[in-house]
Amino acid sequence: MSAAKLDYFAEAVSREVESKRRRAKHQAACDLSKKTAAAIESAQEKTNLRAEKIRRELIREANKKISAATTEAKAKYIASQNFLHVEMKKNIARELKFFAQKNEYEIYLIERIIALRENFSTVILRPEDMKFAQTIEQFTGLVAEEGSNFLGGFILQSENKKIILDCTFETRLEIFAQ
Repeated sequence: MSAAKLDYFAEAVSREVESKRRRAKHQAACDLSKKTAAAIESAQEKTNLRAEKIRRELIREANKKISAATTEAKAKYIASQNFLHVEMKKNIARELKFFAQKNEYEIYLIERIIALRENFSTVILRPEDMKFAQTIEQFTGLVAEEGSNFLGGFILQSENKKIILDCTFETRLEIFAQ
């Protein structure tokens, strides 16, 4: 074989080798690109999962804080409502006690007892109201007896003492407070 043919053959082989090298390099780049894309996609998916997990945890923590704040607010509301309720009862009791010391109180007792006296034989009064006993007996026909010390009002009792109608201020206040 001549030198020219040998040079031509060497050049063809060299071109073929270069072409294969380029294809291999291109294939390697494509494979690397696919692997890189898959790795990026996998990393993106893992990042999205972590972000979703963190988002759920943040929402859960926020809900816990909201729930705790709501519970605390409710407790404060109930406490202040109870405080106001107790204060209102104290104020009403003070006003009732003051009313029981006025002259109109005797008229109040007589009118209420007259309105409720049917089926009762006895009216029970607090010790300081026994001063009205004679007047009450005269207007109502009921026997007045001294009872325990209560805020004011009266208790009606049947002859057999089985039926009792409690019209004391404490009882009225309790009914009002419910």
